[in-house]
Amino acid sequence: MSERRWLSLALAAATGVGLLGCVDGAGGGPQGGQIGGVQVEEGGCDEEKEDIGADDVSPLGFSAREALSAISGERSAPLTWAKGGSTTATVSVGELAASRFVRSTLADSEPGGAEPALAVDCSDHLQIDVPLAFSTEDGAFDESFAVTLRISQIDDVSFYHKIDLAALQGSYEVTEVDPAEFREVVVYLSGTLSSSVVSGMISGLAESHPTGSGPDSTISARPFSVAEF
Repeated sequence: MSERRWLSLALAAATGVGLLGCVDGAGGGPQGGQIGGVQVEEGGCDEEKEDIGADDVSPLGFSAREALSAISGERSAPLTWAKGGSTTATVSVGELAASRFVRSTLADSEPGGAEPALAVDCSDHLQIDVPLAFSTEDGAFDESFAVTLRISQIDDVSFYHKIDLAALQGSYEVTEVDPAEFREVVVYLSGTLSSSVVSGMISGLAESHPTGSGPDSTISARPFSVAEF
């Protein structure tokens, strides 16, 4: 199956979320246009996806199960809240649900279009669908959600997830901005996992109503940091 995936560089640039390859609609966020008066262009990858079995050795030289085994179990790290204070964050990955090999190349620019404003990682990789548990010792987060891991080599795993604020099990509430002042407030969890370490960040974007349409549209948005771990 061949697809084109566009990375929302506007969102990545505004929130400081690490570029984890090509993020698609699940992450949401503005696609090009302007953020805070600064023009930000898109970049993208052309991707061909092939379903593979958990134990099939991929063209990368390892199977999905091998990659998942390298990060099995819990990983904990100190977490610092942007508004002050600290706690411990814990991440654990569940059983493999599905896996795909993704052959990825940099998408051709549209005729007359600008080059991407930021580098885009279009390397071949595995996608592995798993449940992921994320919690903090202070109870702010106690969540479990389905994510797609991106794995370009064993012991180098990344994930990115838009948190459903209406379905939180923990006590976290958005206080970094006043949600009543914005059309939409979204919060994202992103991170990397290795055999011994987890690191990541929680960040958000508060978006007001856009003005204009098409490539000249302007989005008034305020990025904010929630925590780093």
